[in-house]
Amino acid sequence: MAKEFNIPQNATFKQISECLAECSNQMASVSEKVGTYKADVALKETAYKRAMARATVKHSGQKNATLTKAMAELDPQVIKAQDEYDGVNAIYIIASGELSGWEAQFVALRKMVSIREIELKGNI
Repeated sequence: MAKEFNIPQNATFKQISECLAECSNQMASVSEKVGTYKADVALKETAYKRAMARATVKHSGQKNATLTKAMAELDPQVIKAQDEYDGVNAIYIIASGELSGWEAQFVALRKMVSIREIELKGNI
């Protein structure tokens, strides 16, 4: 998923501008993916909760609530739904982390611009 991106040391304004454009484009692209993954997580979470509810009702004749819950968690449909939910959630977490990385790079570049502006004004 992640594309390697390095901010050049002692970057010129042109290089900073190009880096800002790259960061903006990548943030937009990754943000779109994050939205899709988040929707998928919501759908899989709902499917998991429904499977768990069905399994809980199915096993509600057990002696106590702890046993009912344990039997429901071992139900094949619940296990399948949980695995699918975990899979899409992991992808969503990775994509969110990537987006945060691009945002941090963007902030760093904006700070570089501010520092360069101060330097040009002769305050440093």
